[in-house]
Amino acid sequence: MMQTKVGRRAGLLAAAMGGAFAVVAVPLAPALADVPGASGRKAITIDDIVGMQRISDLACAPDGRQAAYVVKTLDAKGDKRNAALWLADLGGAAPIQLTGEEESAGSAAFSPDGRFISFIAKRGKDEQAQVWLLDRRGGEARRLTEVKGDIESYRWSPDARRLLITMTDPEPEAPKDDPKRPRPVVVDDVAFKRDGTGFITAESHSHLHLFDIAARMLTQLTPSGLTDESAAQWSPDGKQVAYLVDHALDPAALATQWLYVQGAQAGAAPRLIAKLPAAYGQELIWSADGSRITHLVGDAPKVNQYSGPHLAETVVATGQTRVLPATAAAYVQRPVDLGGGRIGAILAEDRREVPVVIDPAGVMQRLGDGRLAVAEHCDAKDAKAARAVIASGDDAMPEVYALAGKTMRALTTHNSAMSARIAWSEVRDFAATASDGSEVHGMLTLPAGYVPGKRYPTVLWIHGGPTAQDAHETDVNRQLLAAHGYAVLAVNYRGSSGRGDDYAKVIAADWGNKEVLDLYAATDWAAAQGIADPARMGVGGWSYGGILTDFLIVRDNRFKAAFSGAGEGNIFALFGVDQYIQQYAQEVGAPWTNPDLWLKLSEPLLHADRIKTPTLFMGGIADDNVPLIGGQQLYQALKLTGVPTRLIGYPDQNHGLTRPSFERDRLERMVDWYGRYLKP
Repeated sequence: MMQTKVGRRAGLLAAAMGGAFAVVAVPLAPALADVPGASGRKAITIDDIVGMQRISDLACAPDGRQAAYVVKTLDAKGDKRNAALWLADLGGAAPIQLTGEEESAGSAAFSPDGRFISFIAKRGKDEQAQVWLLDRRGGEARRLTEVKGDIESYRWSPDARRLLITMTDPEPEAPKDDPKRPRPVVVDDVAFKRDGTGFITAESHSHLHLFDIAARMLTQLTPSGLTDESAAQWSPDGKQVAYLVDHALDPAALATQWLYVQGAQAGAAPRLIAKLPAAYGQELIWSADGSRITHLVGDAPKVNQYSGPHLAETVVATGQTRVLPATAAAYVQRPVDLGGGRIGAILAEDRREVPVVIDPAGVMQRLGDGRLAVAEHCDAKDAKAARAVIASGDDAMPEVYALAGKTMRALTTHNSAMSARIAWSEVRDFAATASDGSEVHGMLTLPAGYVPGKRYPTVLWIHGGPTAQDAHETDVNRQLLAAHGYAVLAVNYRGSSGRGDDYAKVIAADWGNKEVLDLYAATDWAAAQGIADPARMGVGGWSYGGILTDFLIVRDNRFKAAFSGAGEGNIFALFGVDQYIQQYAQEVGAPWTNPDLWLKLSEPLLHADRIKTPTLFMGGIADDNVPLIGGQQLYQALKLTGVPTRLIGYPDQNHGLTRPSFERDRLERMVDWYGRYLKP
């Protein structure tokens, strides 16, 4: 199954963020992690992984001198994640913590006049998360809004007097005689499920509101209904707003993101500007004169899950849209306004995540030092000044950096001390040739204590998506396995981003075919190099990585252990159960119109008697992205055929695990499973 532009089956970051806590006792295989190297450093451990701090929600001040961001840590006692708001100084002063860790702040933003820092948090007796305000001159944060819906995003107006808030409608009031009485779930949409939401009801949809800061008054701008508004952005003069309306309810729609412009006052009539092929991570950027809007754009419905997104601009007066030539064949994400007609973005480019700038002439310039992968960046209006980014590398945990041209200077040290103590395993690029002649690129993480000429147990660790790529950034899964003595292969099989549209979209409606050839080519390469021990090879992944694991073990018995996280071996079981009705309709057709293809894509279950690999199945019990039924069915099949197997389901967890104890449990069980079958 594929990753849609709304987050289809992406790989799970297995890092828990924080300190130690109680876990399920699982016997671990002997590890190399506790053996110090000559430098006194030690290979990464699960404690290191759960102690790593996650940095996100980057927002730059209007003058570009400071950047707010969020640091997530673990509350071991409460078995939950906490988040605190921090402030980095691009001039070099030490970062400052602005809010307490238990207050779980997020979505930081600066007011246009630079006076305030706003954020979303649920504090005290708040039943819903609200927008809070910090005066940069000092003092405690004060609550700004008192809304009853779920705030998804907000934007300051150019004059700093209003907020443009995207949020859901309030839930219906509970019966007064029994407030805890459950209500029936009523759905009317074609697309009626979403991971993290569950069934999509009328109250699940997002609409736009205007909030007057001085009057503390909320006014609904777009009407309630069975569509979602998103990516809302003020025009430069503050008189209009642009936004996208999601028309994914129509599974046959050719363009599901409709661009509208509307006056910034209640009752104003919306004007449809253009119908756009959907793209994940949309951002609308007005030109300074308000005549054009830059945004992301996808591809034709059948291949839209794989191509792009690309940068495009639409003329407001005519609705004419054109893709910026510099990004026509590139995979770009997170566009930001850099002023003067310049657009910043992050380019996925063959194992690298590169910050780029597209100038008004359409020329794309690559920035950064190439060693670090940039995950987030923010806008900056001074072309000569440095701007803040969040980045990490093979041997450097995430931090905030100042980016100026090719130079990146660390501004924070949240993870640097821990990172310096770790003996990071070396990561090498490699290329292999698949049986059909296609060249595949990947990365080899050498085992701790690697000795040239010696063969090692090897794990093929498969990224999710498939619209993603393995890059030179902190990857705790690969490093943890290397710490336990495994060589680890990370392969950007066909369908991955980073090598252009043609490389990615060739797998449309043909899942589990060309990707499998690429993955086998990588394992053959590692064996031919004298690194991998063919008798001790394992495979695993989460999401599409789990799905490909299922295809691999049904085709070949070379793997002696497998880990299938959030996978599935029978597409029939997910129709009407997961969140991907639009992709089914557009890419593979309905089961009754194209049954032969559905049978082909269900090969792992329908031929489960061929599987001989001991396999650990795992997933979130509340996952509506790739529901646990995918693992349950293959687990049951292997039980009947006598192949060693185990099923782990995590209560109340969606596609990505969030409970810290579950994240630790997942890592421990993964290491234990491989240790049982791949170690002598």
